[in-house]
Amino acid sequence: MTFEHVFADLAGVPTDRLTDPQALSGLLLSAANAAGLHPAGPATVLTGPQGVAAAQPQRGLDVIIKRLGARQVRTDARRRGPVLPSSNPIRSEEAS
Repeated sequence: MTFEHVFADLAGVPTDRLTDPQALSGLLLSAANAAGLHPAGPATVLTGPQGVAAAQPQRGLDVIIKRLGARQVRTDARRRGPVLPSSNPIRSEEAS
């Protein structure tokens, strides 16, 4: 199984579109539906890095770009395989 990751840098988004948690929650719900996800409830908007896995992530990203009104967009998409645990993980040890 492979996954597609899409990344975007958006510029020129009006500030008021980024400061309304209720509107951002609705935007994420719309994007998730466009990507093929069917969330059981409204999205929670928190500050900090977030991630999402979707069936068709580009469709979700398209909704975000359009609804935020970005004037400049730079995107990248990459296919990745499943993330498996390392057979020999690197361990960090504290000095005594």
